[in-house]
Amino acid sequence: MPLEEPRPRVTHPSPLPSPKPPEEWSDAEAEIQRLCRELNDAGFAAEISWGRVIVSLRMNRRSASIADSLADLLYPLKRANGWRFHQNMAVHIPPLLDHRIPDLTVTSRSPERYDDMRLHGSSTLLVVEVCSPGTRMVDWHEKPLDYARAGVPLYLIVDPVTDPPTMTLMSDPVADLAVDDERQPYREVVMVEAGQPLALPEPFGVKLDTSAVFG
Repeated sequence: MPLEEPRPRVTHPSPLPSPKPPEEWSDAEAEIQRLCRELNDAGFAAEISWGRVIVSLRMNRRSASIADSLADLLYPLKRANGWRFHQNMAVHIPPLLDHRIPDLTVTSRSPERYDDMRLHGSSTLLVVEVCSPGTRMVDWHEKPLDYARAGVPLYLIVDPVTDPPTMTLMSDPVADLAVDDERQPYREVVMVEAGQPLALPEPFGVKLDTSAVFG
């Protein structure tokens, strides 16, 4: 199933540099990382997209409640497998120093880190974004490409803004995506409306009760 809305083409200068390890950051790059850490510690969400620091408030009450309800459904698997839930851990988006902070990230007990603030996307099990009116365009049109390029295996968009609300699972990321790629970044896209079950593939192997998420 295609994305709900077409993703516009975005072009950027090329070629792009490879990401540098933290010890090779310039003073300006190190300062940007420090700023993001301080903002995140202060309760804001400070993401980096194409070198720009984008600051927003943490989830609103409705979005936080939805994320909490989803976490409740996944908790038995978390406990059985020793997984971790993260709500303030960024995902590194190559090839620059960009990162995104999902509303909920599920990982193994010891995921592979890019640095002390960011995870490698390929080491996550599931990344979740809960849409709000202010974040919906980014969640649908920018983050699928970002997360696929990062190697995130499962990207779940929980969208209470639509009527009826929907949950959309994107899986099987394309491996060779360019930063301005026009292809759909995930090969498999499944959308269900609230009240319909949503199957999560392994390592989850469960069907989510979506009515419980939005209830």
